[in-house]
Amino acid sequence: MTDLDLASLAKASKLFEALEGSGRKELLSRAGRQHFPAGHVLCREGDDGDVLYVLSKGEARVTVDDLGEEKEVGRLTAGQFFGEQAMLSGARRQATVTALTDLEVVAFPREAVDAVLAKNPAARKVLATVGIQRSEASMQKLLE
Repeated sequence: MTDLDLASLAKASKLFEALEGSGRKELLSRAGRQHFPAGHVLCREGDDGDVLYVLSKGEARVTVDDLGEEKEVGRLTAGQFFGEQAMLSGARRQATVTALTDLEVVAFPREAVDAVLAKNPAARKVLATVGIQRSEASMQKLLE
């Protein structure tokens, strides 16, 4: 990863904004870039979640199963992260994320996230807060 990547992620993502410089560098050094074509399912509702993703290019759709019907509950764009709820809690994925366009993501394995968050409680709090906000927003969309 280059310094430009570090600076861009720090500006675009609340997770990286909450980390000090050494935490960002450590987390990025343990991450990997992945590319996915439009239509690819990155994660499915109900699956185990051991990877947190930051979307660096493209747009993705977030859906949940609403009594057997797929319902969109959000869209993700560059700088946004997903997979944090399953990562932090050890629970199963709460939504399905599908690429609407070709995507580039930065993938962070659980071990890397756990190691960095252990040293950065403010970043753990950001992840937990975003997770709660997303759960509440998803429930509201399901009730519409």
